[in-house]
Amino acid sequence: MGLISGLRLGRGAIPALGGVSREIARTIAPDLARGLAEAVNRLPVPDAGALPPARPGSGYDRLIDAINRLPRPLMAFGSQALVLYALVDPSGFAARMAGLDAMPEALWWLLGAVITAYFGARESHHLRNRSTPAVVPVGAPLMPNPSDELSEAANPALDDWRGNG
Repeated sequence: MGLISGLRLGRGAIPALGGVSREIARTIAPDLARGLAEAVNRLPVPDAGALPPARPGSGYDRLIDAINRLPRPLMAFGSQALVLYALVDPSGFAARMAGLDAMPEALWWLLGAVITAYFGARESHHLRNRSTPAVVPVGAPLMPNPSDELSEAANPALDDWRGNG
């Protein structure tokens, strides 16, 4: 209650609260940084030898790979180009959209099915041919246990808080 009334009066309570926050940060931050550094050091490092070797391909293979990479960027940039086209030439844009509006619904379904099949086939191909899964090995802890790294006696902030220091 004293803190609330001090905040209401504003006579030195805010600077005192800031000082307390700085002291807490100075006391706890080294322990947090040390624990974080140890946790990062325990993370498994991927083996570079586990990656699949780059497969040499003919010019045709490289061309097909390049063509297979085009649809997503073309659709992303194409939708942005449509917005810009609508801003630059609204009457031309309206005429083309009227043409799309005249397109039969079955043709829209076909277009959606083709796009879905393309992206679905690519996704399933990448799922099937994944060389190394990016998962933590079985038995490895997902979250570090703080009691493994530091005992309670090694925490000066906790000792100070308990009144032992």
